[in-house]
This record gives sequence, C-alpha cells and structure tokens, in this order.
Amino acid sequence: MNLYAENLSLSLLVFGWLSLLGILGWALKTAPWYKVKSDSGAQNIWLFISVVVFFVWQLGASLGNGVTFHFLLMTMMTLMFGVQFAFIGMLLVLLGVTFFSDLGWLALGVNALLMGAVPILITQLMLRISERYLEQNFFVYVFFNAFLAAGVGVVLVLVLGGVIMGANEVHSFEYLAQHYFPFIPLMATPEGFVNGMLIAAIVLLKPHWLSSFSDATHLKK
Repeated sequence: MNLYAENLSLSLLVFGWLSLLGILGWALKTAPWYKVKSDSGAQNIWLFISVVVFFVWQLGASLGNGVTFHFLLMTMMTLMFGVQFAFIGMLLVLLGVTFFSDLGWLALGVNALLMGAVPILITQLMLRISERYLEQNFFVYVFFNAFLAAGVGVVLVLVLGGVIMGANEVHSFEYLAQHYFPFIPLMATPEGFVNGMLIAAIVLLKPHWLSSFSDATHLKK
C-alpha cells in the first residue's frame, strides 16, 4: 500500500527517513557484492525482477485519500536475492513509483519501511524458522517460505498501514474497522498465491536464480 506524505505527521516522516537511511547503510555495507561483481547474468536478473515489481506496483486498487493496494512481491525478491539486495531493489522500485506518482518524497522512508522492510524481515524470519525446525524440501520451501511468508507479511503490512492511517486521521478508526480491517485477511491469499506460484516456477525452471534454494538440501530425497 502507498501512503501519501500529506497525510502523515512530521515525526513519522522523520522516523521513516532515519530508519530508511540506517537500513540502506547496513544493506550497502553487508551485501555480498562479491557474488554479483563479475556476474552480469545475476545483475541482469536482479534488474529485470526489479522492473517487473515496478510495473506491478503501478497497478492497484484505491481506497481513497491516497491509499492504494497492490501486490508486494517482496517475498519473491528476498528468496531470490537475499535481504540486502531485496531491500536495495525495493528502494529502486519505490523511487520510480514515487517519481511517477504524487506520493511525495517525504513519505519515501515510511513507504520503504512498510512495503519493503517489514515483508522482507518476515520472509527472512520465516526462512530461518523453517531451516531450524522444519524438514527441508520443495513443498516446505514453496508453501511455508513463499506462500505463507508472503501472506503473513502482507497482513502485517496492512495492519500497520491501518494503524498509521488511523493515528494520522487519514481515516477514522471506526471507518477502518468497517471498511478496511475486515478485508485484510482476504489480501493474504492472493499475495501468497502469486509469490508461491512464481517461486515454484523458478524452482522448476531456474533454481539457480534463488539464493536461498539448494538442490542438495531441498531436493535430496
């Protein structure tokens, strides 16, 4: 979902920018650049997926007052490229979306946290949980790491977005309780389905595109 700068408090905008700069600095410093430095194929795939996500983010349904819903696809990017490259790719996408829309540059930080950092963190957390507690195979990878992680991530994003809208009086909490929050679970299935289907297709056709997938680990049986 996209939040517009005009609807947000100054303190939230400042917090968003400070958090964005901190996360971006960490991502740039810790990203495994050596893996892609001389790999033009990997660079092209990353750019191609980022462009695809950009066009997906251009499509969506509007609630009004500057609130737009669209698929996030952050789970797919995280499983493909890892946390750091997923966040950097998301930021490039968001820069493009902000440039071609009237979101307002001041809201870039908040939107980056909401649509990028949160679902990426959820995906990475569930990936670590599956690696520690679940058997590693194709079905766990697709259904838990992709489908379920994407669904959980988008639910949390939308809940946080609703709280932000209510706290900043974009919509009243009474309005949100009737016309927004009840529909959040309905968004989980499409997001999970799209991410799950894309990841399943990549596993079958181009498994080497997935930094978190290993034939030896997930297909050993």
